[in-house]
Formats: sequence, structure tokens, C-alpha cells
Amino acid sequence: MSTKLAAVAGLVLLLAALNAAGVESQRLPPPPPGCHYAYDYLRGLVTICDNPTPSPPAALTSPCMFVFGDSFADNGNIPKDTQQLSLISRQWYDPYGASYGKDNGTAAGNVNATGRFSNYLVQSDFIARILGMNEAPPTYISSGINGNCDNAGMTFAAGGSGVFPVPLGVPKLSEQLDNFERLVASGCITKAQIDASVVLIAVSGNDYDRVGVAQPSAFGDVTVFIKNVTSQIAAAVDRLEKVGMNKILVNNLHPVGCTPAQTVVSKYATCDGAGNTASKTHNENLHQLLADKGNVMLLDLYGAFIGIVDKEHAGNKGSDLSRQFKNKKTPCCVGNDPTTGFCGQMSSDAENPVELYTVCTNPEKHFFWDEMNPTQAGWTAVMTQLEGAIRQFIWPSQS
Repeated sequence: MSTKLAAVAGLVLLLAALNAAGVESQRLPPPPPGCHYAYDYLRGLVTICDNPTPSPPAALTSPCMFVFGDSFADNGNIPKDTQQLSLISRQWYDPYGASYGKDNGTAAGNVNATGRFSNYLVQSDFIARILGMNEAPPTYISSGINGNCDNAGMTFAAGGSGVFPVPLGVPKLSEQLDNFERLVASGCITKAQIDASVVLIAVSGNDYDRVGVAQPSAFGDVTVFIKNVTSQIAAAVDRLEKVGMNKILVNNLHPVGCTPAQTVVSKYATCDGAGNTASKTHNENLHQLLADKGNVMLLDLYGAFIGIVDKEHAGNKGSDLSRQFKNKKTPCCVGNDPTTGFCGQMSSDAENPVELYTVCTNPEKHFFWDEMNPTQAGWTAVMTQLEGAIRQFIWPSQS
């Protein structure tokens, strides 16, 4: 029987069945908004929708997590540029992911770049493991943008992001929240998920990098800008509270003056005082805005970082966490050109590309992976210091 004849025969059988069942049975319920009925000769009567209904997750069996911010928490939200390796797409290429699958942070046999700005895991992965997950929840671009939601939650963070518009074009913090709120409004993210959720907001200073906050001559002019940045972070917390989130982790600002981007001028020997002063000002403002909120925990990245990378704070011998890093301010991976180079940069020769960067063979001995982001081992050392307080905040009855 031809396809056309089969469809006609199916319609006849359908009408006959409806007539035999009585008048009331003949009245099909109206289709959902944006949908219509059609007959498929293989499947019978089907509903076709112009905009598919969002797919919420199955029933929750454990806490879930929602992640906002930048490269400290991004696990692949910036699409891979298959045409050109660049500063913003490098996390999808070698040597990023060089320690994939190695929880001790040593170099792995096979590089597997996953879109994370590190040699393996980033901060959000460690918090996910505290919650009982293997890694941070799926990215917005891999699921949420298509109306699909996962039991584990979702990651909206994107490398290079800030609270204000960025030259790289990645979604700023408020735009990440816009995407989140759309999924809540559609029902893709459920109330059950919200009630069981832990949120991470990781804003790591990209806004300040664009206005030269680490330059002493500019610091006096930027103090008002710092207030604007911290106010935007507090506004993001307010939005999440209104949705119903009641376990919100907010990073304070790490010592930006100790990052390789700032210590390179001293050949990675000393931290930049102005940069660290800016971090302290940021953190004081953030504390004033958020410390009294019982459903918010400020994660002290500044203290966790500084005790490892700055000898003055770590002591002459330093803590065990500090001593494990032979290179505290020198990045494992660095571009050859100190001005325009970056980790993973390659020459433009398509046939015989040349590496324009150097990468260490012992990433577990380096605290920093690139000019800003910690290594897997670096994040392990940081989160080891914070895990106890995080657990107490999430599960106070168990402490």
C-alpha cells in the first residue's frame, strides 16, 4: 500500500472509531498553544508543536547546582571556534585539559580539552563534588538553550565575563541570569530544583582588568567603579533570592596582584600591591552588601589564594599547601610573546603550525595554569581550605 493510501485508510479508521464511541468522544481536547493535530500513517494521531515544550528533569534524588560567572566556573559555555584558535577559544585546544582524568593534577597521557580554563577541573567542579556529583552540571549552550534541563542543574558561567559588557562578547552576569530566569518561567527548571539548589557566583575581576585597576596611577579613579561592580553582584544575589534560591555561594575576589598577569613584570617574583589593594576594597564592599544575608556565604578566595602564593602570608616555610607548589606565581603555560601571546597560541601557518607557547611538564607543582586561572592542583589546594565551611553552610544540621 502506498504511503498516501495508508494515510487515507488510517484517517477512515480513526473517524470510524470516533463515531462508534459516541458524540462526546469525537471532541478531541484542544491542542496545546502553538500546536496542532496531524495524522501520521505509522504513529496515528500526533501533536505537532512549533515550539517544543521544555523538557524538565526527572524527579530529584540529590541536590542540584546552578553556576554563574566567568572562567573560574566555566566548563564549556563558550562555543568552540573550529576556524581559529584565539584567546577566547583556547580552552578547547591543547594544552588545556592536559591533566584530564588525573585528580592529582599530574600530566595525563591524552590531552582532552573540555572548554575549561585549566589543565583539568575548575572551582565549580569541586563544589559539585561536595554535592555528590562527578563534575559541574551541563552548560547552558549544550542543553538549556534548546529547552532541555538536567537534574544536576546548569552552568551559565562563561570565561571572560563580568558584570558589565565585555569586548569578547560573552554574556555578562545579568544576561546569564536572564537565561536562567527564562528557563524557570518556562518550567524547564522546576520549583523542586530551586528548592534543592546550591548556587555559585564566580566574578573574578575581568571588569577591573579592562579599566586598569592594577595600575597605581589609576586606582584612585577606580574606587567608584569597584562599588559599581560589587553592587551588580549584590543585585544578582537579590534576583536569585526572588526566584527562591536559599543557598548562594559568592566568591570574594582573589589577590589579583599575585596572578601571573601582574607578576610577569617582576619575572614572577613579587605580587603587585595595587592589584591586591583593589581586591581588598572589592571584598570589603562585598562584605558590607552581603554579609548579613543568612542564605549567602562569601567564599574567601583571597585568603585561600594569598596563603599559598605570597611568602609573606605563608611564612618563611609556608603551609603544607603552599610548600607543594614549586612555582607559586609562574604559570605552567605561557605564551612566548609577553604582550600578545597566550597559552595554547599557534602560528598562522595552516600546514605546519608552530607552538607559540611553553607548557610545563609538572602542572601539579604550579599553582597557576595560565595568566589568571589556577591549575587542577591549585584549585584542589584552594577548595581544601573552603570545603568544611561550605559543607557547614549547605548542611548545618550535620555539622
